[in-house]
Amino acid sequence: MHDFLFTFETTHQALKGEKYLKSLSYKVKLIPTPFEIFAECGFSLAVQLGEEGLEKVKNDKNWLHADCYLIIQESGGKKHYERV
Repeated sequence: MHDFLFTFETTHQALKGEKYLKSLSYKVKLIPTPFEIFAECGFSLAVQLGEEGLEKVKNDKNWLHADCYLIIQESGGKKHYERV
């Protein structure tokens, strides 16, 4: 399991994405988009997924997301984001 971040073009899409992921029983957290990442929307979704779950969610046409990033926790607590 890894932590992933999904970005959006609009707040409406972020809220719809939160509802969608919760309907699939994933633990989802709506967070401000980190300043290191450029996104149209100021909100992103953090979710923990396995490899199979990531492929299912990324390729599902029932929701719109702009990009997906792997969240890498560095020593000292700083986070790094790698686009996937």
